[in-house]
Amino acid sequence: MTARRGSNVPLDPPIFHITHVENLDGIVEAGFLFSDAACRAGSARPRNIGYSHIKERRLRRKVPCAAKGRLGDYVPFNFCPRSVMLYVVANGHDDYRGGQDDIVHLRSKVSTAVALGQPWAFTDRHAEVEHALFFDDLQHLHEIDWSVMPKRFWNNPPEMKEKRQAEFLVHERFAWQAIDEIACIGQEIAERVLRLVGEDGPAVRVRPQWYY
Repeated sequence: MTARRGSNVPLDPPIFHITHVENLDGIVEAGFLFSDAACRAGSARPRNIGYSHIKERRLRRKVPCAAKGRLGDYVPFNFCPRSVMLYVVANGHDDYRGGQDDIVHLRSKVSTAVALGQPWAFTDRHAEVEHALFFDDLQHLHEIDWSVMPKRFWNNPPEMKEKRQAEFLVHERFAWQAIDEIACIGQEIAERVLRLVGEDGPAVRVRPQWYY
């Protein structure tokens, strides 16, 4: 993986997907995380933590590269933990009121995702924004503003919020074996996760700093 000279692109960027702990059993059994479109077609029935109206929009938003199709055809990852979406989940919304305690971070890496052989793409900001740029060539990773990813606060200036929501997108499904860590808010939920995935699964760690 080669970054443009002088850029601040991490050598092998980590990627993060958040889900409800209740979904882990089904993910492990299937061996995959599925896109929203695949779930609706019957591949899985996960507990929803996102906005339903945004999921509907993502089923219509076109992806101009990789396998093309729509955003809803891709499994989405962020390039940082403690995402903007997690903040929404933590505060509750009309489609989910369960808070963040039962939410887990599934971590992988860009190189691992690419090696799976599924079509993939990434964006320089929130993929739903009309002016978001889409790429399917790692030479363009410098288009992401990596300086916003470690920040604890991300709403000033407003553009920072868009950029922090840059996405890595994997078409249709993402193999469970490509997840290298599951991060939890506390020890109680970590022990529950460990019972679900077993000691042969990904590393399970308590990372309260990844939460609000």
